[in-house]
Amino acid sequence: MESQNHYYGHSSALARYAGLPGPRHLPGLVQHGWTATSPLETHFRDFPAVGAPGGRRGRSLFVWSHTSRAWDPRTARRRSVAIGAPWHYLCATLGPRPAGSGTVILPVHGIATQPLLGDHAAVARAWAETEGPATVCLYHVEADDPRVVRAYADAGHRVVTLGRRTDPAFLGRLHTLLTGAARVVSNRLSTPVVYAAAAGVDAVVSGDAMRLAGERPDDAAAVAARWPEFYERGSTLAERTSVARDETGADAVLTPDDLRALLGWDRRRPGPWLDHWLRAPAHRAATQLGRRASGSASDAPAGDAPSLSFGRWFAAATEYLPRPLGSAPAVPGEPLAVPVPD
Repeated sequence: MESQNHYYGHSSALARYAGLPGPRHLPGLVQHGWTATSPLETHFRDFPAVGAPGGRRGRSLFVWSHTSRAWDPRTARRRSVAIGAPWHYLCATLGPRPAGSGTVILPVHGIATQPLLGDHAAVARAWAETEGPATVCLYHVEADDPRVVRAYADAGHRVVTLGRRTDPAFLGRLHTLLTGAARVVSNRLSTPVVYAAAAGVDAVVSGDAMRLAGERPDDAAAVAARWPEFYERGSTLAERTSVARDETGADAVLTPDDLRALLGWDRRRPGPWLDHWLRAPAHRAATQLGRRASGSASDAPAGDAPSLSFGRWFAAATEYLPRPLGSAPAVPGEPLAVPVPD
């Protein structure tokens, strides 16, 4: 229904599993990342009528799981349908891979409206001491910052990135990265950590959690308390894998036939196309302008959240503009090397 359905190559992964040559538009919204709170109130917040009683028929909220510790669908105000994460559909399509080697580190990242605060150089050095020289994968926000890249390179790490979230090859590159590793580490519980653990790769959380602008001081600690398996040294890989499979909805994955039927991909329908190109952008524009006018343009909570200039706010808002879907390559590519600045 909206551009976020196609972030990270998710629609390509679903389409390939369903036996289609390329992605199509979806009748609703698809959760596009792991979240420590309800996806209905985070990823889907700008479309409150979808899934609501009396809302538009034929549009659904497709979440990964109804067994996540983050929220209880029975108490939610809107109805959702658990289908499993696109990660599982990609893994099923590609089949098993040989055991990986080495360590991959994926530091927590900021976004345009909520930057990451902290000492990257100190974090990079600490990981070099505990993990040894590793492959560090930066989100494009940090990969575009020469100071952050230099901090990890100076600590002896190899630095790569996966591209922007609008790149349909993103998820395939992430699959290459995670399944090629023997160990995956991050300083926050996040999407790649639960992906890796769900696939049976040793994945843990360690190091300084840093801080996102506007974040409450106890937010990171609350996540650690709710998902201790990823933080405590005494936990086992089997325990983490079990939790991650619940979080990512491994048991909710549909058959190709059922997926095609649920997403309306068994025949062509004009409604989702019109939503993608006309209705959703108009609704999103009105929402963003209203948020800007009310002084709450940032996605960060109140506090030290930055006051965005019009230019930065406009750049962030235009990320949601619709674009041709594109299609991920049949064979996943390698992560992209990040040049180290002089």
